[in-house]
Amino acid sequence: MPVDGPSARRYKEVMGADLIDLAGAIYAHAYGIVNAMLLRLWNPAVVFFCYAVLEFALPRGGRRNSWRSYARGLRFFAAAVIVNTLIFTVVTPLIDVGQIEPLAVIDLRPLTESSFLPLRVLGWFGAGFLILIIGNVIYYWMHRAQHQVPVLWRFHKVHHSIREMSATTSYHHFTEDLLQYVVVIVPMAFLLGVESGPVPWIFLAIARTQHLFIHSSTAIDIGPLRFIIGENRFHRIHHSLEARHFGKNFGTATPLWDVLFGTAYFPRAGEWPEVGLSRVPEPQTVAEYLMMPLRPVDPAMAVGRA
Repeated sequence: MPVDGPSARRYKEVMGADLIDLAGAIYAHAYGIVNAMLLRLWNPAVVFFCYAVLEFALPRGGRRNSWRSYARGLRFFAAAVIVNTLIFTVVTPLIDVGQIEPLAVIDLRPLTESSFLPLRVLGWFGAGFLILIIGNVIYYWMHRAQHQVPVLWRFHKVHHSIREMSATTSYHHFTEDLLQYVVVIVPMAFLLGVESGPVPWIFLAIARTQHLFIHSSTAIDIGPLRFIIGENRFHRIHHSLEARHFGKNFGTATPLWDVLFGTAYFPRAGEWPEVGLSRVPEPQTVAEYLMMPLRPVDPAMAVGRA
């Protein structure tokens, strides 16, 4: 390395510029990660608040969840967002579903771009419905495997241990997002795509937050649509402590796959069972939430209630 003279000055200038560029790149990357975390926190937080208002104003079964359960759910959700933002910063560039060309495409643009309003509305509903349905058949079988394969159940039981279930406390272990990405989202990106065209945000928002509705404790009733679209009464059966409900209602977006594969149980009027796992306590701290899959397993709870 030159120690004096013009060459040394030039070397220092180049090194200084390189360090500035490196610092700028690190800052930009860190800013992008933090910004992604904030977006992943803020948008669901608004939805959680809306559901909490509904759950307190219109509670199902006349009972309201404790504020402590909501605070716990928010802490666990925030922890999962932070961890998964870091994980997907690495995973997404390796497998970017946005760059995958599907084998088949459902094109709804002739409907959503039609000048005839009824056709546009039909296309909007179709887009929302397809977002719910596509991939849910793969998820259905993945979900059944989570109850039957011991190593998968170790992680999935975090979700089933919830005793006060609401939209805010619908958390899974943070590894669930990665599992669904690899097992459900990536394969479906290869198999089938949807060209929706312009769709009002409200239709997409409802479709993308439906997984919160099925865990909510609100008394909102969707009527006969419950035979096509998943709702909270149907999904609560899946979380039930009652043995007669075990191995039922694995579908989330729709009950159709449960009907097709013989696992559907449509609750009677007023049927709203207690939920959770009788021999697995719900995590109370972020550390317990993160480490729960690594705890020693009770042999009686080595697999789920399949």
